Amino acid sequence: MEVYFLIFGLLTLFSFMEVFLIKKSDRLILFGLASFFLYALSFLRWETGTDWDSYLRFFNESGEWFMESEFEWGFARINEGIKIYFDNYSILLFVLATIIFSFQSKAILRLSPYPITSLLVLWSVFFGNIFFVRQTIATVILLYSIRFIQEKKFFRFLSLVGLAMLFHRTSFIFIFTWWVYKLKLKPITLYTCIAISMFISVAISTIMENLGGVIGGVVQQKLQFYMSDSENTMGSDSSLSTIMIKGFANKIFVFGASILLLGKLEDPDDKFRGYLNIYWAGVILYFSTISISIALVRLSFAFDIVMIIIIPFVLKNIKSYSWRFLSFLIMVLYLIARLYVTITGSYYDLYVPFKSIVTK
Repeated sequence: MEVYFLIFGLLTLFSFMEVFLIKKSDRLILFGLASFFLYALSFLRWETGTDWDSYLRFFNESGEWFMESEFEWGFARINEGIKIYFDNYSILLFVLATIIFSFQSKAILRLSPYPITSLLVLWSVFFGNIFFVRQTIATVILLYSIRFIQEKKFFRFLSLVGLAMLFHRTSFIFIFTWWVYKLKLKPITLYTCIAISMFISVAISTIMENLGGVIGGVVQQKLQFYMSDSENTMGSDSSLSTIMIKGFANKIFVFGASILLLGKLEDPDDKFRGYLNIYWAGVILYFSTISISIALVRLSFAFDIVMIIIIPFVLKNIKSYSWRFLSFLIMVLYLIARLYVTITGSYYDLYVPFKSIVTK
C-alpha cells in the first residue's frame, strides 16, 4: 500500500512546485515525466485492479474476428486483433493504455491551468486511470471532446462521442454537455436542481417499490428484480446508504468550493463556468439514479472526471498567496483522505499489493 502514497507524495511535491515555484516550461517537463510513469504502470501491472479476471477471460476467448460478446464493438475488436496476432495480454494493456494516455494527456494540457495538479487529483480519485476498464477509455475521449465544445465544432464533438460509444454505451449521455456547457445559471438555481434530483430519485424509488404490489403478477416480479439492483453495490460490500453519504460529501465539497469561487469572481471565466456546469450535470445524474439503480450511476462518470480540471482552476483563481497556500493544503488533505478511503475500501485485495509483469 505504501507505493500508492509514495506516488501521491511525489505528485504533491510536483504540484506544489507547479503552483508556487516553477515556470510553465518546467511544469511541462514534470508533467511529461509523471504522465509517462503512470502510463508505464498501467500496462506493466498484472492481476491488479478491478475486473481483471473477467477482462482476461474475455481476451483468452477472443480467438476469432467478430465473435458475439457483451462488450462494445470497439473494445471487442481490439481484443480480437491483439489475441489473433500477438496472443499476449500485456500487449493489449499497452495498446489500450496508449489510447487512454494519449487522450488524457492532451485533454489535461489543453484544459487545465495546472496539469500536474490535475494528475494529482486524478491519482487520488481514480488512481490516475492506471487500473482502466472500458469506461475509462470512453471517459478520457469525452474529456478531450470538451475542446470542440469550446471551439464550437459540433460535428467533431459528436464524432468523439460516437468514438467513446464504441468502448462504453453510456457515453451517449455526454452529448447533452454541448448545451449544458453554455448555461449561465445562478448558484441558487444550481443547488435547487440538485435538491430536486435527490427528491425525485427517492420518490421514483418508493413508487416503483409500491407499484408492483398494486399491479401484482409478472409485473411485480420484474419490478422487484429491477429494484433489487438498487441494493447491488457493484461488488462493494458497503451499504447503499454509505455509498450515498460518501458521494454526497465528495461532490458537495468540490461543487461548493467551485460555487464559492464563482461568486467571488467579478468576471467569471466562461471556461470555468462551463466545467462547473458539466460537473453539476454529473451531480444531478448521480443523485437522480443512485437510489433507483447503482448501475445507472455509471451515467455520471464521464461528467465526474471534470473535477480534475475544476480543482486546479479554483487554485489558479485565488489571488492571495496565503489563501492559495491554505487552499492547497486543504486540497492535499482532502485528496489523501480520498486516496486512503479508496485503497482501504471494498476493493483492497484488488489493489494491494501492486503486482507487475516483473513479479507475476
